Amino acid sequence: MTKAELRKELIMQRSSVSMDEINERSKRIVDQIKKDKRYLDAKIVALFYPMGHEVNLLSLLGDHSKTFRFPRVEKDGIHFYTYNKDISFVRSSFGVMEPPQGIHEDDDIDLMLTPALSIDSNLYRIGYGKGYYDQFLANHRPKHVVGVIFSFLKREMIPHDAYDQKIDDYIEG
Repeated sequence: MTKAELRKELIMQRSSVSMDEINERSKRIVDQIKKDKRYLDAKIVALFYPMGHEVNLLSLLGDHSKTFRFPRVEKDGIHFYTYNKDISFVRSSFGVMEPPQGIHEDDDIDLMLTPALSIDSNLYRIGYGKGYYDQFLANHRPKHVVGVIFSFLKREMIPHDAYDQKIDDYIEG
């Protein structure tokens, strides 16, 4: 199965799950994150704004002991911007909610929680196929990179290429 075929299958599988189940599974993932040593020790945490049936980590924003950063796609790849409660996210041409432009802060991220359509037993992830996270990880590797995934989307093996970046671990729900 090609990556494109697998993406299509995973998106269909994830879309068939009710939003109630997505929210319940997301809550379980957030509960695990809050107990994880890497999160507890982190000062700067990179998140993502959920799109559709993705894992929703936004409830972590209530933790005022952390600085959170969100990605924004730009001409040269993704960059991360510091979140504050007054931010008004804007919808990108891809349909993703992103922080407005400002000064990006790509370095010094202690923990990056990455989205994934699937993660395999070798810690490769598959996303939407644009390569933004792989490019970012190759150039600005955070201290810890942890994928978040719904357990029903895990795979034993995902096809990967030389440029694909492994993650350090994942949390599932």
